[in-house]
Amino acid sequence: MKCRYKKEKSQGEVFCENPIVSTSFAFPESVCDTCLLRKEPDFFSQTERLAAQVSSRPYRPSPASCGGCGTVKRRESATQFVWPYWHGGANGDEIRFSVRSVETFFQGPVKCTIVGDRPPWYTGHVIPQARIPMTSNHGFRDMLAKMWTMATHAEIDSDFVWMMDDIYLLKPVTWDDLEMARAYPWREDQSNSWQRRKSNTMRALRDRGRSNHDYATHLPHTVEKAKLRQVYEDFDLHQNCMLWEVVYGNTYRGRPYSVHPFFARIMEPMTVEQLQHVTAKASVLNHLATGWTPAMRAFLESLLPAPTQSEIIEAGYQPAFKRVARAGARVVKRRHPSTHKVRQ
Repeated sequence: MKCRYKKEKSQGEVFCENPIVSTSFAFPESVCDTCLLRKEPDFFSQTERLAAQVSSRPYRPSPASCGGCGTVKRRESATQFVWPYWHGGANGDEIRFSVRSVETFFQGPVKCTIVGDRPPWYTGHVIPQARIPMTSNHGFRDMLAKMWTMATHAEIDSDFVWMMDDIYLLKPVTWDDLEMARAYPWREDQSNSWQRRKSNTMRALRDRGRSNHDYATHLPHTVEKAKLRQVYEDFDLHQNCMLWEVVYGNTYRGRPYSVHPFFARIMEPMTVEQLQHVTAKASVLNHLATGWTPAMRAFLESLLPAPTQSEIIEAGYQPAFKRVARAGARVVKRRHPSTHKVRQ
């Protein structure tokens, strides 16, 4: 390679005119060959050499990164998915397809646990727990009671995935996918008991100097038992009726990402074709109670046709679909018949 500082003069003498090395002096050419300063980039020759190297090797796309090592890590031990469940409040057999989706699409071995009632068709692992006696904020307090069981029961692993019966995996999903913090931006809302409960939770978090991200997303949540117990102690969730996932997320998770397009939530009844369209890019699906329709069940059954080992398919089974009042429907109050005037 030609050196810009190498100069040949009379009688074949070689001189270096690099001012960093020395002022002009003569020395053998073999010494010049060892000089690290003599080489100047030859753009064209280097480009040709690089192109030859690249063209001689097949293209291999990089694997999805886990955040540093460039490889996809899968948990070798079984991941426990846990559903709090009250059979009397179910609209149908949604939990059948929720369990199927986990066993089909989670990347790694799984074990499924239900805390509460055993569905009639389910033969898998259940931790029985009766619904708490009727009290104020009944549904919220029953959920908190079941979450405390998850935080303390010996048959629940040290870390697990919290599910609901109307949450379904739609595509292959890893632990890292579920552990990634995802939340909605939150704005104060007092329109219903759910929003008021959330506002009270956010207020308690602000009082402790914690963030106010809305983790009540209806997504699966990865949970550590020890941290869940600590949340109960710090916020006295045995007495204070708050949203545990909002408290847990704003206490232990980092700055969240958007829930979309990873998540699709169905807010109204749809046809099978519409469901296929709105879930095309989603990995997780959830629907309102009004969304559990024959079309939703047909969509899930086409995606998850194979029964699990913990499932019994009863002969002549007919799916149930409860009638759910339309959101925002006006309640018509009528006088009791005993107050009607008798016509003469």
